[in-house]
Amino acid sequence: MHDDSTFPDVLPMLAVGRHRDPRDGGCLMEWVSVLAGERWSDHPACTHPLLAHLARSVNDRVSDASRHALLDLAPLLAGARSGVPSWSLEIAVVTVRHALRRAGALDGRELAVALMTLDRLLAPPDGREPAEMRAATAEALATVPTAAAWAEDFTRAMGPPRHVRGLTRGIVDASVTTVSASSDADDALVSMLTDAVLTYQELTVGGAVASDRSRGTTPERLHGTPRGTGPALSVAAAQG
Repeated sequence: MHDDSTFPDVLPMLAVGRHRDPRDGGCLMEWVSVLAGERWSDHPACTHPLLAHLARSVNDRVSDASRHALLDLAPLLAGARSGVPSWSLEIAVVTVRHALRRAGALDGRELAVALMTLDRLLAPPDGREPAEMRAATAEALATVPTAAAWAEDFTRAMGPPRHVRGLTRGIVDASVTTVSASSDADDALVSMLTDAVLTYQELTVGGAVASDRSRGTTPERLHGTPRGTGPALSVAAAQG
C-alpha cells in the first residue's frame, strides 16, 4: 500500500548522487522509492540491493542528457526484490559480460576470471556440473581468447570457487568502471543496466537468463584499469 505522506510535492529532476530534499533533484533510485510508495531514499527496500547499487552507479556516471533514459526503468526497479541468493550472481554475470566487450588486456583477464567464477558458482542452481559452462559464458569468453586462456589457468590453479562476501559487488563495480571508460559510455551503461533489469524480471517470472540485449557495436577500451583495481583480487579470494 502506498503511503501518500511519503510522496514529494513535485517529482524531482534526475541528478547525480543522493538528495535530502526532492526539490534539489533525485537519482534514479530516489525516483523508485517514490513510485514504490516508500519514504524518500536512494536505498528503497523494494529493489534487490545489488541491482539498486548498479542503478545508482549508472545514474552517477552517465551524462545529464542520457540520465533521462533511465526513467523508463524506474517502474521495473520498483518491484525488483527477491531473497534468492543466486540472483546476485546473475546480476554480476550481466555486467561482466557487457564489460568484457570493452576490456583492455589487463582488465580483460580479470573480468574473464570473474565470469568463469560466477559461471561455476551458478552451476548448482542450474543443475549442471561446474565444468559444464553456460553457452552464453562460452560465447563471451570466445571474444577474448587470450584473456580466457589465462583465466582458465588461473582459476584451475586456485581451485573451486566460493561465494565470499562482497564478491558480486566488487565484480559489478569493476564492470561499471570498464564500461565507463569506453567511447560510447553513456549508451553502454544504459544498455548494461537495462539488460540487468530485464534479466532480473525474467528470473522473477521463472524465465531463463536473458540473452544479451546490448545495443550497437563494441568500441575498443580507451584505457585499462590500473593493476589491482579490477575484480581479480576479490575473485582470487573466492577461489580455493
